[in-house]
Amino acid sequence: MLRYPSRRAQSYLVRQIGKRAASSETRAGGGAGIGNVHHQLFPTDDNRLFRHVAQPRTVSVIGAPMTYGQPFVGTDRGPELLRESGLLKDLSSLGWRVEDIPDLDFDAICAEAAKNSSACSVSPNAKHSLQVGAGCSALADLVESKLRLGRFPLILGGDHSIGIGSLAGILRAKPQTGVIWVDAHADLNVPSISESGNMHGMPLGLMMKELIEDRRIIPGLEWLEDESKDGSGPPRLPPDSLVYVGLRDIDQAERRFIKQLGIKAFTMYDIDHLGIGRVMDLALEHLMKNNPDRPLHLSYDIDAVDPVHAPATGTAVRGGLTWREAHFVAEYVVKTGSLASAEIVEVNHTLSDGDGADETVKLGHNLVNALCGESIL
Repeated sequence: MLRYPSRRAQSYLVRQIGKRAASSETRAGGGAGIGNVHHQLFPTDDNRLFRHVAQPRTVSVIGAPMTYGQPFVGTDRGPELLRESGLLKDLSSLGWRVEDIPDLDFDAICAEAAKNSSACSVSPNAKHSLQVGAGCSALADLVESKLRLGRFPLILGGDHSIGIGSLAGILRAKPQTGVIWVDAHADLNVPSISESGNMHGMPLGLMMKELIEDRRIIPGLEWLEDESKDGSGPPRLPPDSLVYVGLRDIDQAERRFIKQLGIKAFTMYDIDHLGIGRVMDLALEHLMKNNPDRPLHLSYDIDAVDPVHAPATGTAVRGGLTWREAHFVAEYVVKTGSLASAEIVEVNHTLSDGDGADETVKLGHNLVNALCGESIL
């Protein structure tokens, strides 16, 4: 009986063939093989897309080069590498007006926060909370201001602790926002339960009142309890406004809270069993059933993708999304017309060889293109 390779084995084989083809074509002086075909971009012509963004549609590219939320240097170059890959030109080709905002100066912001610290202002289980908090406060203000202007904030990380700032700004400006969290990890920790103390594992936990009542107990995050400008209270994310896609590495306490809070979560098992199309149908049905016009935010951790395709990241876990599944997630959310903001995080070129680093940056670039309206037809 013939036995066909699994889809993940097929994906691996395609990648190896592509690398060999590209290598041979380079030696031969060019060609039209895998990886060497000119990729054309066409403007989005469907006015039903991005309906929460004012016309003419403007994307505000915000560099958030945070590295203090996890232990590896290198994530701070993510915004720079994505820009250098030609991202801004592609966004323009997709029909956007591009506002390229200089990277937030986290070196200065975080250094000032650390200078003003004292022994009593350091949280033992929220590492570098003063630096992360100061950086995320600046990011939250910027994201909120762009949303209130009717623009599309596109946030380039940086590690995933920037989600604290992204979510705070989004929920202050648009508190009804639904969140799609594409990640291998749940990021639902708070200091009292975190196994590592790394804050890139806490952005969602810190937004849920059910998990932490008063965030002022964490040095550097006191600002999270400030009232929103419109008087709607501090930014909070209700558990039913969150959907996970791609989970496969979850802490024990996070597993318990996902079940207790009834958070909608689609693991890699669900994707293998149902297929990515059905999973995205169910994810969006959950977020949109009671409010079909609500804005959506998509937070994309590159480690959601299998390390065969995205090896240059800090917490890579085997068994992730294929190249096409990763793109489909972004494309499908865009097709709802409700995407109002997005971020991509955890690209770290130092954690793979040259080819792996280049492939990860290119994948991040391609995923941003998909989030901004690129489609096959």
